[in-house]
Amino acid sequence: MAGQRRPTQPTNPMLRQPSGRQAPAPAPELDAPAIEAEEGSSPAFQAPPMGQNTMVIQQNVQRKFNQAVQADAGGGEAFYGASLLNQLLEIAESEGASDLHLTAGAPPVLRINGKLVPVEAKLLTPDDTEAGLRQILTDREMERFYEHRALDCTHTTPDGKNRFRVSAYVQRGAITVVFRRIPNQVMNFHQLGLPQAAGKLHTLKDGLILCVGPTGCGKSTTLATIIDQINENFNYNIITIEDPIEYVHRHKRSLVNQRELYSDTNSFAEALHFALREDPNVIMVGEMRDIESLRTALTAAETGHLVLSTLHAIDTVNTIDRICAMFPSTEQEYIRMQLSMVLRAVIAQRLLPTRAGDKRVMVAELLMVTTAVANSIRLGQPALVYQALETGAQHGMVAMDKSLIDLARKGVIDPDVAIRQARSQKKVAEQLGRAGMVQ
Repeated sequence: MAGQRRPTQPTNPMLRQPSGRQAPAPAPELDAPAIEAEEGSSPAFQAPPMGQNTMVIQQNVQRKFNQAVQADAGGGEAFYGASLLNQLLEIAESEGASDLHLTAGAPPVLRINGKLVPVEAKLLTPDDTEAGLRQILTDREMERFYEHRALDCTHTTPDGKNRFRVSAYVQRGAITVVFRRIPNQVMNFHQLGLPQAAGKLHTLKDGLILCVGPTGCGKSTTLATIIDQINENFNYNIITIEDPIEYVHRHKRSLVNQRELYSDTNSFAEALHFALREDPNVIMVGEMRDIESLRTALTAAETGHLVLSTLHAIDTVNTIDRICAMFPSTEQEYIRMQLSMVLRAVIAQRLLPTRAGDKRVMVAELLMVTTAVANSIRLGQPALVYQALETGAQHGMVAMDKSLIDLARKGVIDPDVAIRQARSQKKVAEQLGRAGMVQ
């Protein structure tokens, strides 16, 4: 394959546009793939050694996949028949997988309980992954993908039962697609595993609530639950701005208007700007990605709206410094003052494997912005914010290290995992009777 150009349109007749749909304009050629994905031409994806639970899961996945291949009219030849892709998505749902990965040079791979579980199948080629993507995108989305070489969207299976967030991108000249499963129902608060005081955040009338953590830790799920609590209890106008829309909310006591990036608006900043004129009580922004979005969100929170959003940050206190660092140094003092006035709470969360290894569990930190915390934010004293967090149990605050210790003592997570995840590893090791583990 080296030195060759891939065809920009599928040559297999099974990959042509369905009748009645206008084929998109010819796609710009991708760089020649640097991937040899034919069987025997490169080593297959190798999963790490599996525990007993994971081996049982893989056997279940394999059995279902083999049945799907036998039932597929195309004989299981990658994604030349739509049914095989749909079957893989159904397997992801039935096995509780968080993600399905389609990558050239590897078989389909599921992420189950945080571990990658490969399906024993032919290695996917660049044409296979492109065919899989074409099956789920509209012509307009396909054109946008070729323009940006990356795309986020959602996909609903033909039976309407399962929804997935789709992330497609180009790597080494070939297309990779990741499907992230979106639960059909918004979880209620008690299912999340958050600190008890977080269950009252939906009663706030204004200010800024942030949910932070690494990718895939359930930030969107937490915000969806808070929005659902507001929807069930208050007569509000709620506007969400998302990329893409994940959880679909029905109107209950509130109106919930959900706007999707690129389909309903051009940018987070633009949608936020217009949202202020749309009579909102609550604004939810899927992610704070740039200074303009942050600036407008702070203004919205200042002017009597409740604003919810997410950030990638390691903990609640680091979130404050990260926001300030996004602005020029000449503005940071003013931003700290704004944050001290509008920030109401920060939730930091992670998903960790249970001791049994059969699922993942939420571990969370909750910072409530009291008067003392607000003063420390304004003065730029993160050490005092940490101190208030660790001693603020009477305000419902819970530090990450305390959450880790509690879960380890209950036998939910392994003490070694708790120590590795802790901010103060030495203190947590001492609390768990493993002082010798950390120097």
